[in-house]
Parts: sequence; structure tokens; C-alpha cells
Amino acid sequence: MANSGHDPTRLDRLEGLVEVLLNRHIEFEEEHKRLLTAQVVLTDRLDKLTQKVDRIAEVQAETTDKLNALIAIVDGQSLTVQQLLSAQVALTKTVDAIVRKRPPANRA
Repeated sequence: MANSGHDPTRLDRLEGLVEVLLNRHIEFEEEHKRLLTAQVVLTDRLDKLTQKVDRIAEVQAETTDKLNALIAIVDGQSLTVQQLLSAQVALTKTVDAIVRKRPPANRA
């Protein structure tokens, strides 16, 4: 019978292989569906993350602008304080010079 090509064990083996291939193909299709679903979810999350990063960049730019404006104000006030201190030193020197040149008061 082995020579006839219709050996039942050979046919059983072929049926078994076809069944294994079919089962693996079904498993592959199911896994492929899960992977496609995961890809859609990941793409959606990536899109949302990209939008959030873009918004953070916008807010960061606004914060930088506001910080630069604040720095300019502080620098301006610092210059004003320096000018006031210089004026105070000059005034103190002037008052000191006036007091020193003043003739002594007559005490009679």
C-alpha cells in the first residue's frame, strides 16, 4: 500500500498539517486585527500628544515674551534706582559742601 500513494497515514498527516496551517492562519488574522487596532489607538494618542506639545510650545513662547517684558521692567527700575542713588550721593556732597563753608554762628 505504501506504493499506491493512498496511504491513510500520509493522508492523515496532510489533513493534520492543513488543520495546523488553518488554525495558525486564523490566529494570525486575529493577531493582525489586534495589531491594526493598536496601531489606530497609538496613532490617535500620538496625534493628541502632538497637539499637546504644540500647545506647550505656544505657551512657552508666551511665557518667554512675558518674562522678557518683566526683565525689561526690572532693568529699567534698576537703572532708575541707580540714578536716584547717584543723585542722592551728589546731593549729600552738595549739602556737605554747603555746611562746611558756612561761617560759624555768632553766639552772643
